[in-house]
Amino acid sequence: MGLHLSSAWSTPRGWRLITVTLVALTLLLVVPLHRLSDDSPGVYGHLTNYLSHEGAAYDVEEGFVANLNETTTNQILNDKEPAEKVPYDTDSPQYTGEKGKEASDSAEKPAGAQHPEDDKKPDDAEDDGAVLEIDHGDSDTPQNTDQIHSEVPKETTKPESSETESHGVQSGEPKPQEDGNKPEEADKEHRPQDNTQPQSGEKKLQADETAPGDEQKQPHSETKTQESENKHQQGENKAQDDGDKQPDGIKLSDQSQNNNDHKNEDGDSATKAQVYQDSATTSIASEFMPSQTADLDVPSGPLSNWTGVCDGFPNTDGIMLVMKTGATEAFTKLPAHLLTSLQCLDDYLLFSDLDQQIDKYQIYDVLKDVKDDVKKGRKEFDLYKAQTECPIAQQYCTENMKEGWNLDKYKFLHMVEKAWEMRPNKEWYVFAEADTYVFWSNLVWYLRNRVNGTETPYVGSVAMLKGKPFAHGGSGYVIHGDTMRKMVEIPDLAHKYDMMATHECCGDYLMSLAVMETGKKVKQAHPMFNGEKPVTLPFGNNHWCEPLLTMHHMNPEEVSDAWHFEKTRQKQGFIQIREMYHQFWAPQLEAEHDDWDNLSDDVCYIGFGPEAQGKATDHQKGRQRKENEKNAIEQHAHRSKEHCAMVCEAENLDISEDDYYNLKDDKERNEMIRTRYSQKKGNKEWHTGRRCFQWRYHNNVCCIARSFKRGKPRKEQKPEEKWTSGWFVQGINDWIDAKGDCTPKWKD
Repeated sequence: MGLHLSSAWSTPRGWRLITVTLVALTLLLVVPLHRLSDDSPGVYGHLTNYLSHEGAAYDVEEGFVANLNETTTNQILNDKEPAEKVPYDTDSPQYTGEKGKEASDSAEKPAGAQHPEDDKKPDDAEDDGAVLEIDHGDSDTPQNTDQIHSEVPKETTKPESSETESHGVQSGEPKPQEDGNKPEEADKEHRPQDNTQPQSGEKKLQADETAPGDEQKQPHSETKTQESENKHQQGENKAQDDGDKQPDGIKLSDQSQNNNDHKNEDGDSATKAQVYQDSATTSIASEFMPSQTADLDVPSGPLSNWTGVCDGFPNTDGIMLVMKTGATEAFTKLPAHLLTSLQCLDDYLLFSDLDQQIDKYQIYDVLKDVKDDVKKGRKEFDLYKAQTECPIAQQYCTENMKEGWNLDKYKFLHMVEKAWEMRPNKEWYVFAEADTYVFWSNLVWYLRNRVNGTETPYVGSVAMLKGKPFAHGGSGYVIHGDTMRKMVEIPDLAHKYDMMATHECCGDYLMSLAVMETGKKVKQAHPMFNGEKPVTLPFGNNHWCEPLLTMHHMNPEEVSDAWHFEKTRQKQGFIQIREMYHQFWAPQLEAEHDDWDNLSDDVCYIGFGPEAQGKATDHQKGRQRKENEKNAIEQHAHRSKEHCAMVCEAENLDISEDDYYNLKDDKERNEMIRTRYSQKKGNKEWHTGRRCFQWRYHNNVCCIARSFKRGKPRKEQKPEEKWTSGWFVQGINDWIDAKGDCTPKWKD
């Protein structure tokens, strides 16, 4: 049956109209069908769900969250190239790999012209998460494995040509960031695990590996695979050439991919995803459309002004550190030293009462050779036995045993023997405890320039016991190598002093007795060897210009703070005691602090009645000023904290009783004190003569100090027993100004 047309349509002009009409109808049918292909959202792009990292789809406009466990979407690459199914790891960053970058070029390049090696992962790429294994079952749908990347792609700009991409950026260098290269904030918020680092045990998928179950590829991927192999043989790796290899120590945020060309119909940056089902399994892939600057996950490390952890550390050749600790405290106190100054020492010895190991650092038991006749019947050796027999962490076996102090005194002479046995013939042996901090720059210079090892081979902070001087162990001390050799030559040295230790208190005292057997005695070097720490140092005369060699009772945090101070210190030259004040206290100096004990106890003022005397401690009563020696202000010091504070404020102002009592109230008296103090302005000699810097008030007892100390909190349950401490701030500052910039005062 033929088609009958009227004469108007049968003319040549009519046939042309028919042809044009058919072509137009064809285009109207073909183009929408193409736009609805499974590689493009087309006109239905606004219905696309936004993938959440936890495996849920989140529609930004609707606010709807749907469970997408074991579902798949097509990866939206461009408007022309069909998407490939890829396995998706919900624990790793969103997958786009190089395809995300190639998407911007897809409108200009046919599918066959795009670089197949872009889908390969560089050999040195890191895996940001475990690869999700997908069970394909009996599905006939081919799977593509060339697109799998665990490395987070870096932001890139749209290349002008493949040649530019290959040679425009050196391997390992990030490309410049464009304004459009920004991850979407909303997308970032729904991916909390994107910045997680890979675990050390996780398998990394290399460029030439395929994911489990992905042996088959889509038909067009064979050509791409062959091209990839050929280009790989030529040494081409687009992932590296485009700068996707990330700088060491820096991990780009997972949203920093693609360029600004990818936008949805509303012009908003988004992650597009489409869901489809195959016969057995599903996979998820998405396209990132960054809209914000990439986040840099920079690992923690040394401060920017630390040019090197051991820069400036002195040469300690010939100087051997011998550090003493105990099994019950080693894991608490030693790590702070191992992480700070000890990492800059070439060699040192760690001695204790148990063989232990902290990582690669060996701690040696120096009490192994103590004889049974010493151990027998001694409670301290019950602790030693419990330690050596403990099969688990020490705290579980010894937490209720309190003999650590008594056991410690046996270590001293055994340390001498062991140190000489393990590291003989050193010039100096520095003995310190696990709560001792050593200022090595000062100490090394002091030993090499200020100490005569032949005449004074034993130096430290001197204390007295039974009329004999000894170097306080906690403050640290040094013994010259010649004296060490003479000590170990004493027959049965350690056992001899072990027997003495059973009825003596202190191992550092026994050490002094052993040194005396060599014909030498201790040299005083206090306050350079110091038994205090920043919060207890008595700043003032004789504790200001002196160089600091050691501090004691330093907890791990304070050890770290002191090391940080040394490494960031701007001033050159020897570290002086005054720097501890300026560094750790001066910025917070205040006039008064409740529930605080600033350790003021040099002179105490107590009421003369029996009730007042009964409230004071024996220590306070031993330091109280006699009634007939008090001036008018001191006579009232015990009445209140305000009267206590006036003692330091009125020091050396020559206020007589008449001056004081002729005024009607404390307000007028305080005004008189301020007036007289202001008259001393500029009198450096008067200010440097100050002997009252701070006060403490508790239980109607006022005590003042001839130095200024920070102290620490001290709280009582009853309000009437509250501790209150105060500092004469103007007097302290004027004293410091009067002292000026003093030169180091070495104790010779």
